[in-house]
Amino acid sequence: MTPFGEFSLVTSRSLDREKGIEPAAFVSDNWHVSDALSVEGGLRLSSFLAMDPSKFYGGPEVRLSTKYSPVPALSLKVGFNTMRQYIHLISNTAAVSPMDTWKLSSDRIAPTTGWQGAGGVYWTLAGPGLDLSVETYYKQSSNVLDYKTGAELMMNPNLDEALVPVKGKAYGVEFMLRKPAGRLTGRISYSYSSSKLREMHDRGAETINHGQWYNAPYDKPHEIKAVGNFAFTQRISVSANVDYSTGRPVTIPVGRYQFGGGTYLAYSDRNTYRIPDYFRVDLAMNFDPGHYLKALAHGSVTVGVYNVLGRKNAYSVFFRTNGRGELKGYMMSVFATQIPYININLLF
Repeated sequence: MTPFGEFSLVTSRSLDREKGIEPAAFVSDNWHVSDALSVEGGLRLSSFLAMDPSKFYGGPEVRLSTKYSPVPALSLKVGFNTMRQYIHLISNTAAVSPMDTWKLSSDRIAPTTGWQGAGGVYWTLAGPGLDLSVETYYKQSSNVLDYKTGAELMMNPNLDEALVPVKGKAYGVEFMLRKPAGRLTGRISYSYSSSKLREMHDRGAETINHGQWYNAPYDKPHEIKAVGNFAFTQRISVSANVDYSTGRPVTIPVGRYQFGGGTYLAYSDRNTYRIPDYFRVDLAMNFDPGHYLKALAHGSVTVGVYNVLGRKNAYSVFFRTNGRGELKGYMMSVFATQIPYININLLF
């Protein structure tokens, strides 16, 4: 952190660089049991050496997946894997600009470990030319990092003291319909998911959300995505994109209290509330002059509008106290209007 200009009151500060070495070895094989059944398995020896001071972590990661196709148009897939992650992501949703902080494993911070199981069914309908799929997953993890209530994440030289290990669980299902050929192409999908965290150790009254499960910062239960393209001719087409998702969780002030002659805000339980849902529509027109075998280059032009409805999707919500001591809530949006654009593509 450095001051901007000679009149800045900011003092120059810098943090020590975190260093580590992550060697690994991996072996895998694929067995075709029959024309309809195949199995793939793998073993990865994962390790990490944290520097200054030195600390070594390591262990095996197992991966196993199977695919069964009783008929050419239908396949079933199942997979299982264990994992180790040595870099941690800490997200703070209570800031004006939600920030992410990265932290390496060290002698005081153990790596995140976990396992995940997933399965899916994939079916191609030859008549209408549609691909249908249903996928589901379940994941458990330990030693995920979250921050203590009131922790300072920005430029904190002792960040490990502001963090606590939590365990996580996540699960979800996605339905997708895809049309890959014809004048009308595209896909539409809907997914339901849940991602929860819970502090691993009891710290009494300071335990996050009293030791109960709470929403992870990236928990968005409902998500719908639709992409479509309609070709009027071989050279002119129109495309549309629709994106909807549940608003991400946030922590907000719900009261105030007096202490030591000062007034402080009392916040809700961690990630109990949500910002407004996200919704966006994009439209574009594509012009393709055509392919010529002897031409030096091939060009195409796309003219479109991002966020054609001009929706003010919330990026964050934050609160400030005015001169009269009143607490006011604000919503910050990014690209909160229509954004026209032109893409010119040249292929040599």
